[in-house]
Amino acid sequence: MNQRETSWLLKIAFLTMMILMVVSSVTRVQPAFAQGAPANFDAIDAYINTKMEELRIPGAALVIVQGDQIVHLQEFGVADSSGRPVTPQTPFFTGSTGKSITALALMQLVEAGKIQLDAPVQTYLPWFRVADVHASQIMTVRQLLNMTSGIPRSIGQEQLAITDLSDSAIENNVRALAEVELIAPPGERFEYSNANYVILGMIIQAVSGQSYETYLKDHIFTPLDMQNSFVSKTEAQQAGLAVGYQKWFGIPVASPNLPFSRGSNPAGQLILSAEDFGHYLIAQLNHGSYQGVTLLSPAGMDVMYQPPVTTSGAGPSYGMGWEVQHFQEVQVLAHDGSVPGYTTAMFLVPEKNMALAMVMNTYNPVLGFRVSRLPGNLLRMMLGQETVQLHEILFRQIIYTFVMLIPLLHFFAIVRTVRRVRAWRRGAPLSPRTHIARYVAWPLIWNTAIAFVLLMTLPKAFEVDISTMILLQPDVSWVAVISGVFAIVWGAISPCIGISMWAKR
Repeated sequence: MNQRETSWLLKIAFLTMMILMVVSSVTRVQPAFAQGAPANFDAIDAYINTKMEELRIPGAALVIVQGDQIVHLQEFGVADSSGRPVTPQTPFFTGSTGKSITALALMQLVEAGKIQLDAPVQTYLPWFRVADVHASQIMTVRQLLNMTSGIPRSIGQEQLAITDLSDSAIENNVRALAEVELIAPPGERFEYSNANYVILGMIIQAVSGQSYETYLKDHIFTPLDMQNSFVSKTEAQQAGLAVGYQKWFGIPVASPNLPFSRGSNPAGQLILSAEDFGHYLIAQLNHGSYQGVTLLSPAGMDVMYQPPVTTSGAGPSYGMGWEVQHFQEVQVLAHDGSVPGYTTAMFLVPEKNMALAMVMNTYNPVLGFRVSRLPGNLLRMMLGQETVQLHEILFRQIIYTFVMLIPLLHFFAIVRTVRRVRAWRRGAPLSPRTHIARYVAWPLIWNTAIAFVLLMTLPKAFEVDISTMILLQPDVSWVAVISGVFAIVWGAISPCIGISMWAKR
C-alpha cells in the first residue's frame, strides 16, 4: 500500500472516530430528576418540552388519569408541517398499544360465552393454517393472546407494509400465514409477533358477525365516549389526524402519505386521541367500567392483568396486550407502540390508582430508543422516582454509522481505481501478484461482502424484508440499498478494469 492510500485510510479512520463521537454526544442528556415527592404537572410539561426540542419530536399529547378522572391533559408541538397545533382531541396512530383493545374486545366475547380461551383457533376459523398441519390444529386462542403461538416476528412486521384496503384485508393477512414456518411448537416459547393479534381480529369478526371496525365502534369506542378514535385512516384524517414524521439523517420530515395497513388493524393500526386514551385508561383502572357503563367484568379484567409468559429470562412478563414491568418496587402494566411516523406508550399503576399515556408523531427504529423511553420517565416523575438517562442502543448506533460510511468507502475505491489507471497509462509497471490482488480479487471480495451485508444481513438482523425496512427507516435503508446495488455493479466493473489493464500490459 503506497503513502497516498495509507493517508486516505487514516482519514477514513479519523472520520469514523469523529462520527462515533458525534453520535455518542447526541445521546447525552440533561441531569435526571432526583428521587423525592411526585412531580407536579408543570414540571412534567417542562420536561416534555425540553426533551421534544432535544429529540426533535414535532408533536405530542399527554393524558394522566387518577381514579375515574382525567387530572392532566396537555398538548405539545405541531400536528403537521403547516404548524397546526396538536390538541387533546388530535388523533394519532397508536401502534401496538392498541393490542390491549383487541384483547378487551375478544374477552367480551369470552364472557358472552362465544369464545373459549383454550379452544383451538380452528374452532372459530376452520380454514386457518400455518405450514405445520398439526400446529394448525392445536394452536389456541390463549396462545395468540400471550404470543406463544410460535408465529415468527418477521411475518407480522412485513404485513405492516401491505396496503390492502379491502373489506377482506384482515382475512387475507390470516390466510397468507398458510405457508409460514413456526419458530417453535405452539405454547413452547414467547415470540412477539403482530400476526397473533391479526388472527384474533379475524376471530372477533367470525364470532361476532361484524367487521372488526364495526365491533370496536359499537362495543368499545361508543361506550367509552371515544369520539376521536378510529379504525379508518380516511375518517381519522377528516378529524385532523396528526401527520407522522420520519427522520431523514436526524431531521424530522412530515410524511402525510405513509401507507395504511388495514389488515394489521387488530395488531397496531388503531387511531386514538390523548383524551380518548384517558377514557380507555379510566375503564382499565375501574375494573372494566366507565361512567356507569361496564365493558367487562372485574373478573375478566383480572384475567387480562395476569400475564403468564416471561418474555426473556427474568425480564417482564406478557399476556393479553399488557406487559408487567417494575419501576423500582412498583408493579406497572404497560405497553408501547410504534408504526411508521408514530410512537405511543401507556402505563397502568393499579396500586396507585393512576395511569398515563403519551402519543407522539415521530418514529425512528434505529436511533429512536430515547423517544420510545421518554414516557417511562414521565411515569417515574409521577411516582416520585429519579428519571433515568435516555440513550440510544450502541449496536444500532454502530450499524447506522457503518451504513452511512459505505458511500464514502465507495468514493475512495473509485478515486483509487482512477489513479491506478492513470498511473498505468503513464507506464507504471504491473506486478502480477500485486495486480491480481489489488485490481481483481480484492474489489470482487470487498464488494461482494458489502452487497451481502447491506442487502441480505441487515434486513435479516431487523427481521424484515427490504421494502419494510425502507418503510420503517427510510434514510439509512435507502443508503444501504443504493450502496448495496452499487457494490454489485462496481464489484463487476472494477475486476474487468483490472483484467483489461493486465491484458494490455
